[in-house]
Amino acid sequence: MAAPLELSCWGGGWGLPSVHSESLVVMAYAKFSGAPLKVNVIDNTWRGSRGDVPILTTEDNIVSQPAKILNFLRKQKYNADYELSAKQGADTLAYIALLEEKLLPAVLHTFWVESDNYFTVTKPWFASQIPFPLSLILPGRMSRGALNRILLTRGHYCLRKLSR
Repeated sequence: MAAPLELSCWGGGWGLPSVHSESLVVMAYAKFSGAPLKVNVIDNTWRGSRGDVPILTTEDNIVSQPAKILNFLRKQKYNADYELSAKQGADTLAYIALLEEKLLPAVLHTFWVESDNYFTVTKPWFASQIPFPLSLILPGRMSRGALNRILLTRGHYCLRKLSR
């Protein structure tokens, strides 16, 4: 029997299992690939003060970032693209690139940059899910991260230097 896979991610709202787009990516891939994933909703982010979710935990590994999680699942023989032809696989990669280049910046802008949505929907929801004092810090940090992602997608420099 395979080791249990546990995904820690933001909780749901508005009829979605998670309001975090990166968590939704991992949850959808796991569903399509048949990975036995147990979802743990986290309502606080003390685990990673920068809000690093989703996080996949197994007996031996802790993996964060959606691309790394998907690669880990593929190595564990959970591959949603296994039965696709080469052309279908190439089409899938093209659709993914299109979504990441065109749709993702629009979604990020709608939730995190457009001020009416940010102050009336996004920030209050995330702040209600995060314990004090992080509820005062993380939504703004996540908004700046979304804006930096949009600027990088458009070929502009970040508002601040990337650290790591």
